[in-house]
Amino acid sequence: MTCRERLIRVFQKKEIDRLPIRIWGVDPLFPSVRDDWKFFYDLVEKYQLEIIRDWSPKKEEFPPSPYEVITNQIPSKSQDMISQETIIKTPKGNLTQISTHPKDGSPGMVTKYFIEDIKDAEKWLSLPDEGFPKIDSYWELEEKTGQRAMIMIGIDEAMYMVQRMMGSELFGYWLYDERELLREMVDKAYRKIENLVKHYLSYNIGDAYGWVGPELCIPPLASIKDFQEFVFNYDKKIIDLIHNSKKLTWIHCHGDMKPVIEEFIKMGLDCLNPIEPPPVSKITLKDALKICKGKMALDGGIEDGAFLTLKQEKMKGLVEETISQVEPGSSFILCPTSTPNTVRELLPYQIENYKIYVETAVKLRNWYS
Repeated sequence: MTCRERLIRVFQKKEIDRLPIRIWGVDPLFPSVRDDWKFFYDLVEKYQLEIIRDWSPKKEEFPPSPYEVITNQIPSKSQDMISQETIIKTPKGNLTQISTHPKDGSPGMVTKYFIEDIKDAEKWLSLPDEGFPKIDSYWELEEKTGQRAMIMIGIDEAMYMVQRMMGSELFGYWLYDERELLREMVDKAYRKIENLVKHYLSYNIGDAYGWVGPELCIPPLASIKDFQEFVFNYDKKIIDLIHNSKKLTWIHCHGDMKPVIEEFIKMGLDCLNPIEPPPVSKITLKDALKICKGKMALDGGIEDGAFLTLKQEKMKGLVEETISQVEPGSSFILCPTSTPNTVRELLPYQIENYKIYVETAVKLRNWYS
């Protein structure tokens, strides 16, 4: 089987010839500027690891925005930090967000969100609809890809589009205090996503469609009722729309999957990522695979932190133990629970852990069938 065929069949819950293995976020066609990533590309090509190749329109393919967005660098309290102010000009007034990040490129944080009160929400709701992007770059990507990778169209998620405008604290309060307003905002976000997906599907592009975000609306921050109302009810409609065009779906959701894994199955989701092991989740990979057998594929299983903390012999044992939980014939892709960019620069022993992960898994992948 080709890599593309193998991944499609996993999503379809069909038999495959071997265990698929990938390093999430690593694609030799789109090399990182980071020098410490070169060895990843060598591993991927040497062992023909599976690739889920993401596509979204290039910046120049988007039409002019119907509203103005201004970005300014502003003074920071620390010489080692950079602060940035982003202003969205809406028909009802400006929305402002401030983010701060270290100059060395390490992850930063939002110090002021766009939405802080009801008036801000009303400003956001007043934003006009945007036009649709061109998709010329997709055809270029498909031609370059051939059978080397599955192509996944990246789309947004309705609840997450709203949540990231206000942050988890206010979102959590509004689940109780401003539930109707929150629903109105998610409705607006959903309409935008639905129309964009219909646009993409009209061109019959992509093997699968994928999105992130449901993790922001699961226990312990939100209840199962919240998940059903603000994630399930919207994401299922998107999944049904995509399935009607004979395409597949993938969702990324960190956290404890025990309370929600059955909900993802009921949605009709094809593949759930990243399936974090205990103690992050209260369900083992073995149990998750048993629940999902014949209903939903899983993608993940190796906690990202293991690459950063474990000694080499422990890393090998972890990979072996993880694969031992996978019965031959399971719809499963072995993958880290995050991309390797969670640290600014990988240390030599961390790079070695990725090598051990790949080489250990490759030795075991052929007994899968």
